[in-house]
Amino acid sequence: MGLNASVTKLSVLVLPIAVFATVISVAAAQTAAPGNVVQRQDGMKAMANAAKTINAMFRDSSPYDAKTFKAAAETVRAHSGAALSALFEGPVTTPGSKAAASIETERQQFGKLANDLGIYASALSVAADRNPHALGPETRMQGSETMIGGPLAKKIDAAREAELMPAEHAFHLMLQTCTSCHAKFRIEGK
Repeated sequence: MGLNASVTKLSVLVLPIAVFATVISVAAAQTAAPGNVVQRQDGMKAMANAAKTINAMFRDSSPYDAKTFKAAAETVRAHSGAALSALFEGPVTTPGSKAAASIETERQQFGKLANDLGIYASALSVAADRNPHALGPETRMQGSETMIGGPLAKKIDAAREAELMPAEHAFHLMLQTCTSCHAKFRIEGK
């Protein structure tokens, strides 16, 4: 009898706690960002970290390592292009998202930016293969290249020109693509 009384008392205490925990879990799940928003954010964070890794090597604040450089470039490539566009299909303005509704109406431009990002990242990956020991002078931007692709300069065709330019220039254009996309398709302060 004593054991049954203890089990009954325990169940009277545990049952309300379990119900409360379930209610809290359901409420949290309903207010959390949808899965694709979390995937988008995780992908953006991965690309930002990869860009920081590459930037540190170009600035010589981290030693150049071709494998690390290539892995960072491949991280950006894997999260860009069709993979990035797919995460923004359907309604994009969902709770927890900083995506602007203009993505839905300007999918072609969004898709082009996503593809260009992948092209520049691929060019960086190839540069890592071509430069196994150091980022030599041929990987660095030259004075005449500083304005190619800038806001006031002629626009380039990323698909045709990315692998022909120095890796540092492809990196800057990759960053500019991120900036352009965020300026047009990201809502700040949300």
